[in-house]
Amino acid sequence: MKTRYIYIFIIVILFNVFSLKGQSNDTEAALYNIGFGAVFSTVGAIINKKPNEPLGKIIKKSLWQGALGGYVTFESKRILREAQQQNKWEFIWVAKLVNSVGTSIKENTAQNKDFWEELHINVGFNRLEFNIKDNFSVNYKLMPVAFIYTADAFFRHNFELEKSLQTGEFIFSHQNSKYPIASTHPGIIMYNRNFYNASLTTNEILSTATHEIIHIYQSNDFSVFNTYLNKPIKKWAKQSKSIKWINSHLYIEFHYLILRTSYLLENNNINSYYDNFFEHEAGYYSGTLN
Repeated sequence: MKTRYIYIFIIVILFNVFSLKGQSNDTEAALYNIGFGAVFSTVGAIINKKPNEPLGKIIKKSLWQGALGGYVTFESKRILREAQQQNKWEFIWVAKLVNSVGTSIKENTAQNKDFWEELHINVGFNRLEFNIKDNFSVNYKLMPVAFIYTADAFFRHNFELEKSLQTGEFIFSHQNSKYPIASTHPGIIMYNRNFYNASLTTNEILSTATHEIIHIYQSNDFSVFNTYLNKPIKKWAKQSKSIKWINSHLYIEFHYLILRTSYLLENNNINSYYDNFFEHEAGYYSGTLN
């Protein structure tokens, strides 16, 4: 009976996650982030559960842990909005650290672990993992998709050191008039200096940066899907030293396939730029909707 109610709860959350076309207030924004964390972390925990573990116990634990991770993620986005509204660049680093905690909680939950066991933070193509449960240790992994985009940007564009240090994100600039004011790619943010130098005020620059960083956070949201492949990867790692080495030193961003597909699907049958959910969310927190 209790398990039945748990399934009903999951269905209700799924309804909320997929029915929120856009976020018009903080209640809707919180529901989306909490629902996303609860649902997709729980799915991961079920996939990664041990054969002898009771399903109902796994679901109950992962629902509240995933919801917690989603709420922390929501707060990180609100802090980022405060950075834009108060014109305080230093708040961006606070938001980044909080977002890393929220993302870590969701990934731990999806791996069927306690929410506090591991923490990680991403800076560009670099991922630092902190093992909290056992003897404290730090592990570095390179994210290859982000690395390729970053290497290409270093060769073809200008690296903005000051803005990168201010935001904790790798920021580059170019002067190609065919491209928009800014865009986000795996591991990097790109500015168009034609707009940056000519017309943008300091606050408008911060609004643009906040908008693009939200896209980085959306990528972090979707990283929970990488945990769904843990079992086959671990199985292959036992059979191949090469796969074992790759799994130990690289964090492969499979989630970009889902994220990019979702973004493109959102662009179907839209009447305006912000009809796309991902752009609407970025606009909501950065104040660029109007």
